[in-house]
Amino acid sequence: MHSDHTEGLTDMMQLRWHFNSGGPKVDLVCSDDSKSPLGHTLSCRKYAKHIGDALINSGEMAQRLAENKKRLPGGPADLINTMTFPKASEPTMVWSLGNVKVYAINSRHIPGHASYRVDTPAGSVVIGGDAGNDAPKPPRATSTSAQVEKLAMGADIIVHSTIHPVMGPDKDSGFPPPIYYRQSTATDLGSMASRTGAKHLMLTHLIPPMNAKRQGPFPIPGGGLTEADYKQAVTDGGFAGNTVVGTDLVSVQMP
Repeated sequence: MHSDHTEGLTDMMQLRWHFNSGGPKVDLVCSDDSKSPLGHTLSCRKYAKHIGDALINSGEMAQRLAENKKRLPGGPADLINTMTFPKASEPTMVWSLGNVKVYAINSRHIPGHASYRVDTPAGSVVIGGDAGNDAPKPPRATSTSAQVEKLAMGADIIVHSTIHPVMGPDKDSGFPPPIYYRQSTATDLGSMASRTGAKHLMLTHLIPPMNAKRQGPFPIPGGGLTEADYKQAVTDGGFAGNTVVGTDLVSVQMP
């Protein structure tokens, strides 16, 4: 439920409400409600139910309804069919349509975090999210998730968030060790991709962003990293397939 992994859904559903309120609902597949370490509820279902609240309360939704009476009066939440699944310790099919199947497994990051695999006739894609190893810090064999590795066996593509080893506690960035250790390093992702037989590894949610001299307040030892730096870290892990270094909103260096 971290905002950097959910905000895109708000935009997508708002556009759907604008232009296709009469269309079929969108299936939203996610984990059952979970409790944070402080006892707060993490709820995909509540998120979906209240996805349009800001625009409803600002009056924007009512103004749009006045322009087009065919739009659903409840806003984009009326277009979501939320489907939750209980904690999955093994790859579990959570959605299908024809010969497209989606599997999920819960993986370590925050309570309720899940990783997904989409199998299609064209190939298979695993989306690891922010998954990390169950052991919160060394000693451990790898920083990557055993659950994601189980999900990724024989997959064509792995898409995964990553942190570059240059941010490690043995370097000089000052990046907090607990946050570093809960990420999957680019080197360990390369090793995991090799073990699973993946053809392609896409790195996303980059820490640090490419060419940035700082990760928030933390300086990057040696200066900004390039695409080649990330690919070299993956190669150091033993992956010989195709590595793609992507970007997303988290990878934009803010002033």
